[in-house]
Amino acid sequence: MDIKKYFNFELKPIQNKIIKTVINATDCIALLPTGYGKSVTFQIPALILSGITLVISPLIALMEDQVRNLKRKGIKALCINSNQDDELQAYNYNLILGGSIKLVYVSAERLQNKTFLRVISKVKIDLFVCDEAHTLSWSEGFRAALGEIPLFFERIGYQPTILALTATANGDMVSKITSLLSMKNPIIYTALFDKSNIYYRVIKTSNKLKVLLDYLKKNNSKGLIYCLTIKTCELLYSELKKLGFRVGLYHGMLQADVKVKMQTDYANDKLKYLICTNAFGMGIDIAGIRFVVVYEICQSIEDFVQQTGRASRDGLYAEAILLFNKTDINTNHYFIESIKDKNDKKLGQIKKQRYQKFNKMLDFCFTKKCLHQFISKYFNQQIAECRCMCYNCQKKYKN
Repeated sequence: MDIKKYFNFELKPIQNKIIKTVINATDCIALLPTGYGKSVTFQIPALILSGITLVISPLIALMEDQVRNLKRKGIKALCINSNQDDELQAYNYNLILGGSIKLVYVSAERLQNKTFLRVISKVKIDLFVCDEAHTLSWSEGFRAALGEIPLFFERIGYQPTILALTATANGDMVSKITSLLSMKNPIIYTALFDKSNIYYRVIKTSNKLKVLLDYLKKNNSKGLIYCLTIKTCELLYSELKKLGFRVGLYHGMLQADVKVKMQTDYANDKLKYLICTNAFGMGIDIAGIRFVVVYEICQSIEDFVQQTGRASRDGLYAEAILLFNKTDINTNHYFIESIKDKNDKKLGQIKKQRYQKFNKMLDFCFTKKCLHQFISKYFNQQIAECRCMCYNCQKKYKN
C-alpha cells in the first residue's frame, strides 16, 4: 500500500519506532506531548495491517473529529457512539462486517454493548488502541468501563496487539495503564515533554475576573480559558458575553449540537475565546491558539499540561497563565471526596493518590524555581532552566 498517498510527510524517528513495534505485534505505550502527532502512529499501521484497528476514545467530539479528518484523506473509518440513531448504527455495523473499514472508533462503554460485541466478534482486530490513555484513571469514580477493558478481550476470545497513547503520564500512570489494559511487557517510548515555546506564569489573586479582563484587553489573540467546574464556566461566559467579547462555551452538559457549533465556530475564528472544562480539547487540532488561561487550579500536573498544551500547536510562542486563589483548594478537595467506589480499601488508595497529585499542583503554584524544569522533573525528565520562558526565571535573571 502506498502510505504516502495518505500521509505525505516525514515521520519523526520515535513515530517510526512506534509504528514498527505495533506492526510487529508488540504491545507499546507511547508518551508523546500534545501536538506531536500521536494519531499517525496507529493510523499508518491500520492501513498496513489486514484486520481492523479498534480505537478507544474517551470523548465523542474527539472520535468524530478524527474520523472526519481520516475521511477527508480517503481513509475508510467510522465511529459508533450514543449520538447516532439505531439506523445509522446498523448501517455502520454493516460496513464493519463488509470488510472495507480500517479504523473503528468507540468508547470503552461500547465494548460492553451486546450488538457491538456480536458484530466485532465476526471480524479480526489486529490493533487495539487506547487513545488519551491517561483517562483510564477516570475509571476511578465515574467511568467504570475504562477499568474493564480486559473483559472485552475475554469476550472476543483473544487479545490483539495494544497501543496506549498519552501526552501526560509519569511512572505511576504508566504502571496503571499497563495493568488496566492487561498489556504484555509493553515497550515504552517517551519523547521530551517540555513545550519550550510556551511561557508559564502563575498569578495569585483574590480577583481573578479583574486579572483575566486586564489580560484579555492587552492580548488580542485567540485563546482558551479553562475552568474546573461547569458553574464557573457558565458564569464567566455570561460575564464576558455581556462585556461584548466574542466568546463561546463548551462543557460536558451541553447538547451535542451546541458543542459541535461552539467547536466549529471557534476553529473557524468566529469566536476569539472559548471558556471550557476538561471536556474540550483532547485530540482537537486547532492551530493558532496563542494563550491558555487556567482560571481555576487543575487537579494535577497532567491536567495542567494537557490544557496548556493546546496552545501553540504550530510551534510558535504562546502563553499559559494559571490564576490561583486559595478557594480553588476547597473545590478540588470536594471533587476528591466525591469519588465513589464499592471497594472501601481501593477508594482510600484512590483518594490518597489524588491528594498526592493535587499537592504537586500546589507545589507548582508556590515554587520559585523554573516552571519548565518543575514540569519536566514531574515526568522524570531533566532540562536546563528556561531562563526567559517562565515568570520565575524571568524575575530571577532580570535581577
